[in-house]
Amino acid sequence: MKRALAVAALGLALTSPAAGHDVERAETLIGEVAAYRRTATVGPTESERAEAIFLLGETVETLVEALNRDVAAHGTRDLFAELVVKRLQAHALNVAWTPGENRYVYDLAAFDDYLRQAPRGRWAPEAKFRLIARRFHATLGADPAALGGTDVAGLLRRVAEAERFLREHATHPRASTVRFFLAVDHYRIARNVTDPVANKKHERQARQALQQTVERSPDAFEVRAAQTLLDTLGAGGSARAR
Repeated sequence: MKRALAVAALGLALTSPAAGHDVERAETLIGEVAAYRRTATVGPTESERAEAIFLLGETVETLVEALNRDVAAHGTRDLFAELVVKRLQAHALNVAWTPGENRYVYDLAAFDDYLRQAPRGRWAPEAKFRLIARRFHATLGADPAALGGTDVAGLLRRVAEAERFLREHATHPRASTVRFFLAVDHYRIARNVTDPVANKKHERQARQALQQTVERSPDAFEVRAAQTLLDTLGAGGSARAR
């Protein structure tokens, strides 16, 4: 009985005006995905092929974000979302459900491809940002202050990547968010290194970047999070001691 009701509910949802609009939007985006894939392969110029690669990644992200909003609204994924994902996978796009995060995730391979083909292209800063953001969120737990056993070498690589972004794209609209990522990663390193010299160095860098976030970021969440980590550091205490 419950299964029959669920099937009936799904049928009603897919035929409702709101769901029909969602289906139409999904079909439009999947059509754009197919078109961008063709252009990325057989486009007449190198710049057009590179542009199509970036737009492909952006379109897939838009579609995956829509699926995740639907999951958040209903508390679970449904048959329609699974069918959309299978169609994306048929285009050799790595989109999959991640039970631990309770969401769909796209590996952003198109942005890596774009940067290989057009490292100085007009979309290069945005592609870099999206990859930096993905790597940051992929390793960040609910409470960065509680992390232990962190991959410090990996964090150091991400710190170098973020610092390079800020040097090369200081005026980019996403620069303040990258600075926030950098601050949190310095904080995490300070909490996980055993060498006292390295601990003090990264704690100092964390405090500086966190303060810059508090003073400059237009994002209220980033400001609150940065202030919380600054409060944890205190006026001069050790991150490892807290």
